[in-house]
Amino acid sequence: MASTTHTARQTLLGFALATVAVGASAIPLTIPTTYLDAESIYTFDADTSDLMRLMGISVRALGNTQAVSGSNWQFMMPVTQVTLNASILPLGLTPVSGYATGSGLMIQSETGALTLANFGLDFKRNVLTADLGTSAGISKAFDVYSFTVEQGLHVSTTGGLSMAMNLSHMTLTNGAQAQFATALQLDELAVSVLPMLNFGTLDVNISPALRFGVSDRALVAAIPEPPKFATLGLGLLGLAFVARRRLS
Repeated sequence: MASTTHTARQTLLGFALATVAVGASAIPLTIPTTYLDAESIYTFDADTSDLMRLMGISVRALGNTQAVSGSNWQFMMPVTQVTLNASILPLGLTPVSGYATGSGLMIQSETGALTLANFGLDFKRNVLTADLGTSAGISKAFDVYSFTVEQGLHVSTTGGLSMAMNLSHMTLTNGAQAQFATALQLDELAVSVLPMLNFGTLDVNISPALRFGVSDRALVAAIPEPPKFATLGLGLLGLAFVARRRLS
């Protein structure tokens, strides 16, 4: 009888521990936010934008992205999906990933260009990804920036569930530095400062208000072509080569 009671207690204890473990584990929760007032504001760092301007580099909006009125260095991108880990013990929400599908930017110098489209946030690695397009082709979900979480996910239930967070100190990954240097045809001095540049902040705000007219279809950004004068230069070199072949 004692043995049976002990076994029953062990079974109940095991069941209780299993229940607590399930309750304490994080549950992934994916929220489509295409029809919610979910926006991210990307602001280039002032010093970096001044330097880019001096270097003849400009940025323009593509797809869902809109330039904030009165600024050439601040852009609004609709958030189309977020994934959170929801835990019960302790109670909380932790961001896993976020997407601004359909949004894009073109970064252009006097001698080259590249596009960034369909942005993603990977909070496990603190990396911003995008489809990176150059004249050589498109690299899907390319690691572009690493970032610091300046303000973690703030959740409010006043007037409905709303969330906000701030990411800062966005710096180019090693792979992105190489892509930017090649695509924009930067000189050695510009390439040397790329690792030190702070490319700005990203503020994410999601509220329960409804919105319409935002597409969550992936943006197919055109592969940037070489500037016309660069193409002309290549054409002249080609003509010179042909003329030389004919004379020889």
